[in-house]
Amino acid sequence: MAVKQAHFNFETTVTLPSGQVVLQDWGSETAPVVICLHGWLDNLASFYPLAEELAQDFHLLLVDLPGHGRAEPLPVGGHYYIWQNIELLQQLLVQQNITQAHLLGHSMGGVIASLFAGTFSDQVSSLLLLDSLGPMVDNAKDAPKQLAKAILDEQRPNSPLRIFPTLDEALAARKKSSPGMSDKALLPIVERNLKAVIGGYSWSTDIRLRQASKIRLTEAQVEGFFRGIMAPVQLILADQGIIPKPWLEKRKTYLANVKQATVKGHHHFHAELEGVQQSALLIRDFILSVIADSCSSPSSNACASEPN
Repeated sequence: MAVKQAHFNFETTVTLPSGQVVLQDWGSETAPVVICLHGWLDNLASFYPLAEELAQDFHLLLVDLPGHGRAEPLPVGGHYYIWQNIELLQQLLVQQNITQAHLLGHSMGGVIASLFAGTFSDQVSSLLLLDSLGPMVDNAKDAPKQLAKAILDEQRPNSPLRIFPTLDEALAARKKSSPGMSDKALLPIVERNLKAVIGGYSWSTDIRLRQASKIRLTEAQVEGFFRGIMAPVQLILADQGIIPKPWLEKRKTYLANVKQATVKGHHHFHAELEGVQQSALLIRDFILSVIADSCSSPSSNACASEPN
């Protein structure tokens, strides 16, 4: 699907020491920078509806993470550890000459954004999480079992490449794992995750993304990262989302400055017509309030680089 939206500027491939990403640039380069990070097995197209709403006010960088969308998989021997993406994001900010940005992440992208915000707190102006609140965890005593499972999982032969004769068949296959999504919301994601092959289409997404994690963080480590987050946090949940309530209540206590809102819809509410308007309003108001607060602080010169 060609991107024809009025506020879309260009798409470019960026090769970093930790992997390749593909960026789409939206909005004015003089506006506040918002980096948009997609979920697992999705790609930057999941942010198209929000980008159309937000690009009038912000400079958006939509990212295809390694092995997703049009970004090349990691080399042989590479691993998709969640912390690898923290290093990748830091390298991207340096490469783009960005000293500070607002981070907007959905699902896995929100996990990356939150861990990054706890690691490089001075580089994050605000943190916006869409149906996301940190990674899955293990108890320390279960780490050997998890490692063994992941190593054995990695050694299993891959399934034969699945070929879809038509785009509609690929869409139907993806919809089985995202049954709540409308075809209109899902189609751009599916198209960007496909490659043409003899006989039709196959997924371009790296198959290694489905392998089990060798090591997971403990809850105590997640708490450490979250308590390191200095930026204001806007948590936007789906009323039919995936965040368990006990997990939500516990992790909110780790954050020094968090607001919570709920939007009607499923886990991908931000990609649906029904959810994008409310989501965009919440995101816009939150970021602009953070900028206003920064500008009004006597000790801050943050608004020197932010437009009125």
